[in-house]
Amino acid sequence: MDEKRVFITGVSSGIGFGLAKAFLASGWRVWGASRRRNEELEQHQAFRYQSTDLAKHEQIVPALRELLEGEEKLDLVVLNAGILGAFGDMRETSLGQLREVMDINLWSIKSTLDALYSLGITIDQAVTISSGASVNGSRGWSGYAISKAALNMMTKLYAAENQDTHFCALAPGVVDTEIQDEICGRPADDRFPSIENLKSKRNTDAMPLPTAAGQMLRDVILRLPQLVKSGDYADIRQPPIAEP
Repeated sequence: MDEKRVFITGVSSGIGFGLAKAFLASGWRVWGASRRRNEELEQHQAFRYQSTDLAKHEQIVPALRELLEGEEKLDLVVLNAGILGAFGDMRETSLGQLREVMDINLWSIKSTLDALYSLGITIDQAVTISSGASVNGSRGWSGYAISKAALNMMTKLYAAENQDTHFCALAPGVVDTEIQDEICGRPADDRFPSIENLKSKRNTDAMPLPTAAGQMLRDVILRLPQLVKSGDYADIRQPPIAEP
């Protein structure tokens, strides 16, 4: 049986790292792109990596051309790279800060998808990593929430345009990543109750570490084509993924 192939962005840490480890453990070949290297992943013979600053969109096509040279098909693409950006009220968030978040969390994903298709690579399944912040409108999440809401719609549009690829915008639940470092490191603030909520989950099963989360997300991602319509937003904590 042919080896399965997955390409993951943001593999140096967090969810991307956890997913890369989980797929490698399952015998998949893994291609990764991120700004920083990860020595643990690079010890695996089935892992290939390209250092890429996804904020510099003009670098994406040549980087992916080099990384994926000779590849004609990917079974799965996971577009995970993202940043929190400025946390606080909208009126305190500058347009420059919002543009920075949108550039990474939204437009770099468009550039990456366009690059993959322009290289003639067939993609069976594509997952964009969204967030519950894209739909719940919790105060303080500002540009992050806006970027993820836009990502949900962009995922739906790409699904309509590429019907041979199953797309899903997946909210992965609460995972102990660098974003949680930023949020949980903030002082208590009555305006932003989500901060204390997240702090209460840290170091509990409600906020798994990336390696544990990666195994769970791998299994969910592989079931998505049977669970949701292509282009849909899905939350790992809600039906049909989490059965009532």
